[in-house]
Formats: sequence, structure tokens, C-alpha cells
Amino acid sequence: MAVGAVIENLSNRKLFVIFSALLVVQILFFLVGAWYAPSPSSYMEFEMITCRDETRGFSGKWIHRDNCEQIVLSEYTPVSYDLREIVFVAKMPHARDGIELEYSPWFQFLLGVLHVDVAYSEHFKYVPHAPLELEVRMGYREKGSQKNEWNELTTSNVTRILECTIPEEEKKKGGTYDCDMLDLFELGSSSYPFYLINIRIPIDQNACKYNPLSSNCQIGQLTGLRLIEIHQNGGFTLIWLWTKTLMTPVVGACLWWYYNRINQLARNPLLLERAILYLGLSLAILDFPIEWISLTHRVPFLLLVSDLRQGLFYTVLFSFWLIFAGEHLIDDTTRNNIKSYRFNLSFIIIASGALLIYDLIERGVQLYDPFYSVWSSPTGSQIAYVAIFISAICILAYFVFLLFKIVKVWTTIKNKRSAQLYQTSENRRLKVEGVIYRFKFLMLFTVLCAAFTIIAYFMKQYGEAQLHGDEARSGFLTGSTSAFFTGTFGMCNIYVLLLLAILDIENTVSRSRPQINQTIIPTWKITEGNMGLS
Repeated sequence: MAVGAVIENLSNRKLFVIFSALLVVQILFFLVGAWYAPSPSSYMEFEMITCRDETRGFSGKWIHRDNCEQIVLSEYTPVSYDLREIVFVAKMPHARDGIELEYSPWFQFLLGVLHVDVAYSEHFKYVPHAPLELEVRMGYREKGSQKNEWNELTTSNVTRILECTIPEEEKKKGGTYDCDMLDLFELGSSSYPFYLINIRIPIDQNACKYNPLSSNCQIGQLTGLRLIEIHQNGGFTLIWLWTKTLMTPVVGACLWWYYNRINQLARNPLLLERAILYLGLSLAILDFPIEWISLTHRVPFLLLVSDLRQGLFYTVLFSFWLIFAGEHLIDDTTRNNIKSYRFNLSFIIIASGALLIYDLIERGVQLYDPFYSVWSSPTGSQIAYVAIFISAICILAYFVFLLFKIVKVWTTIKNKRSAQLYQTSENRRLKVEGVIYRFKFLMLFTVLCAAFTIIAYFMKQYGEAQLHGDEARSGFLTGSTSAFFTGTFGMCNIYVLLLLAILDIENTVSRSRPQINQTIIPTWKITEGNMGLS
């Protein structure tokens, strides 16, 4: 019988040693994140100073703290109807204890959200869902340059929807609205040590008298702006990059070894073998620490590349789970044929395609306009909602179907064992039981890995949504979740390495023991197009 597998040929004692070692490695991944890595993200809050610019921006000069004619907005009387003469200024990062802080390339990304302070007024009334138009200018300064030598990074006119609420008892002089956070900008790399932001709110008071629907005439009495800047912690980046750097050669070596093994076969690789190979390849792409480049070069597309790599890995991983379950349906005659999984894989393809469109629109436009947000326009919001809704429905249908497949595989193995074990001798029965238990272990590990992968994915998505919302300062990604992310990363790597290692295709069984009736002894029959029992 020209079949075999490492998992079948190893003794229980050796398997116990291997799995114990993997468990220790898994615990180490969690401990590295818990003991050495800080929280994934941190934030800085800036109370934007209010300055007067009599040129209303036509001079092109940068307004900063040193040349700011600072005013108190609630006491200021404009000299013209054009309120572009008022400039909101923030320099990032701010000084601390007289020391000028710097942004580092280790921060990987910079995200800015804006909080608008609106006071209750009978004269300047806030209208629900009021569009807020901003003229934003962002500059940067290199390390070693003059203190106020600012270079222009980007300029943009942006529109956001201002959503504010106020309790009835606060509707009096001195009352304030509670307004939602607004997305302002997102930079895919932290390439410069210093940034400067100038914001003007174009309001023509004369136009507001004649047409209350004119630009910014419905935002109420604005009393100030606050900027919350969020970035990835440098310490977390260091741990994350070194973890990926150490795992990359290990994954690469195992992948190369597995590729050579299946190429040495006297037949074409089977569907499950190819699926494992593609899964290992997608993991190698995900693990490759391309982020090291951002420490020495400006790489604004790094966030987009990271999202695409994660999307590729999740797509291949979810596809593998379906194939892995389907190829273990012993009595299914459609195994080893990718066409038989067309309906199953359609859920994954549709969900991945919808999320890819959303990501390309959001991240793609931000490469040249960091102030762009897909949620800022009705059309963009509709596209985003449709993409997320379609992907959510498909993912839900996928996991229901995957659970059905796993239960069906489990039931098939149980029925097969009950029907055939009584025919075997004691030694053969023990051998059968050992193989079945090992298969169950791998299936349970698959379910566990799936659960943690799904939780990590949705935690990351929810955490990023929190960064863009009112919970930016207390979300998942600004909390102590490093251990969970490093642990899940380690689990995915261990799981794929385990698949590459234990599912060795080797014609050793016939040389190691006499041929046994295939209807009696269950084996990991990769050469027969499945890994189930027969």
C-alpha cells in the first residue's frame, strides 16, 4: 500500500512531545505580547489654537504658534464677512516639559480625527446633519531644518456631516452640543518628524443672512476644534516586526520542503495537497516583514499593501477550511475536484471582492489625498455600506456551511468507526483509534484556529472603526490587546506549519509493516484524494 503520513507513523509519545513543544511556542507568542509589547496604538490630543490671518489665506504663508495673532473665538468680532480670516492651528507632536517631541517611522501610520465644539445659541442655530466644509492644509518639517521652515504636504477641501445632540435642559446660554468625531486624515506612513495643520472654515456671513442653506451656515456657534492624533506604538512595531522576521525563514523553509516533497511524487498533486501549498505561500507573503522598508524610506502605500496581504491570507485560509472538510467526506465521490467547490467558494469570493473594492476606494484615494474618507459623501457611504453588508452576509453563510461540513465529517467518521472496528483485532483496533484521535486533534485545532482568527479579524476591524469614532481614546487598538494579536499570529503560523509538516507524503508504510486490508485500517490516504478513513 503506497500510502503514509508522518502523523500515522509517529508514536503517541513522539506526537505528545511535538504537540507539547508547539504548545510551549504558542504560549511564548502570548507572553511576548503580554510582557514586552505595549498597546498597539497611542493617541495625542491637541487643543487647536485660534489665530487671525488678515490675508484670509491668499498670502500662502503658514500660520503657526510663533506668528499667530491669537484670538478668543467667543469674544472675537470679525473685520469682514469672510470668516476665512480665522485659522485653527495644530503642530504635531506637541512639546512635553519643554522638549520638542518627534514622530518616528516606527509609528507606521498617523490617523487624525476632529472633535467640533458647538455651543447652544438662539442666533446661530445648529441644524441636524449639517454639512461642515473645511479648507485643510498640512505641512511637514524635516529634522534639522529651521524651526518654522514648513513644506506643503497636501491641501484639500473636505466635507463632513456634523452630527450633534443636546439634552433639553442644556438648551440655554452656556449649553454645549455633544458632537460625533469626524475623520480628518490618515497617513499610511510616519515619514516626517513634525507636521503642521491649518484649518479654515469658509463662512460668508452676508450669504447666510439671505440663504441659510449656504456653506457652513447650519453648523451653529462653533467655539473650538480639538484634534486627536492616533499612531501605532513604536514598541509594538518592534515586537511585531521581529516576530515576523523570525517566522519568515521558518515558514519559507517548511514551504520549500513541502513543495519539493509533492514534486517528487509519481502523480499529480491532489487538491488538498495544492490547497496546503497555497495556504503556506499566502502565509509566507503575510509574514514577510516588508515594513522594515518604511523605517528608511517613505512608503505611503504600506497600509494598502498590508490590507491586501491580510485579505489574500484570509481568502486562502477560509477556502482551505472548506476543502479540508470536504476532502474528509469519505463516501463523497466528488472529492479532489475544485469544480465541486464552486458554490462553496462563491461566498468567499464575493465577500473578498466586496471588501477589496471598499479597501481600494478608501486606501487608494488616500495615497494622494489623506483627507479623503469614503464616508464623507452620500455615494461613497452607499458603496461602503453595500460592500460591508454583502461581505457580512456571505461570511455568515460561509461559517454556517463550514459548521455543517465539519459536523458531517465528524458524523461520517463516527459511523465508519462503529461499523468496522468490531471486525478488527485488538492491535489493529488500537491503531485505528490512535489515527482517529489524531485526526480529531487536528480538526479541533482547525476549529480553534478558525475561532481565534475570526475574533482577531473582527477585533481589528472594530478597533479601526473605533479609531475613526467617539471611542478613539479607549478602543481595542489603544488598549492592552497586544498579547491577543501576537498570540493569534503565532497560532496561525503554528497551524500552517503543522499542516506542512505532519501531512508528509511518503511511501514508507509498505516498507515499515505488512500490507493491511484497506477496508479495515483507517489511514491518512492522501494518495487516494482524501485524508479520511476508509
